[in-house]
Amino acid sequence: MQEFSYELTEQQFVDFNLYHAKHSEAVKRSLTIQRFVIPVIYLMMPFVMAPIFDWSVWGLMVPFILFAALWIIFFPPYFYWNIKRMSRKMVNEGKNEGLLGAHELFIDSQGIREVTKNGETHVRWSGIEKYGEDADNVYLYNSAMSALIIPKKAVPELESLLKLLAEKVPASA
Repeated sequence: MQEFSYELTEQQFVDFNLYHAKHSEAVKRSLTIQRFVIPVIYLMMPFVMAPIFDWSVWGLMVPFILFAALWIIFFPPYFYWNIKRMSRKMVNEGKNEGLLGAHELFIDSQGIREVTKNGETHVRWSGIEKYGEDADNVYLYNSAMSALIIPKKAVPELESLLKLLAEKVPASA
């Protein structure tokens, strides 16, 4: 059994939301659609505007091609920046005492017990859908959109935890 305590910060919450966005098929599909459909619409605009204003289609095409190229290049960084911004706004809307702050985690062969200021949660391994990790955190998904966020630096036996997760929970792609 592993027991450890940690403070969950706003930055770790933001990191989770960014990790989730980068690994969610639905979010990746949305990003791809927004990244390419909007420029295609803009590239059709010269064909609509040229007859209306009696302008050359090819004269209008240059700025619209430039805009489309800039959109394709700069939209993904903007998209992820906006996820960070919105995550910070959401976490600052309320108290979030059960989310941020002190956490105690007890992990054994049966599952996970999390204790926060607001209460206690027990999750069996069957209740963890998948797990993922980035450079700083391990994420144990208890639903498609939420996870226990565990800072790696707080785990005294990280390799042991990762081995247990590999045995008990499917890794995310």
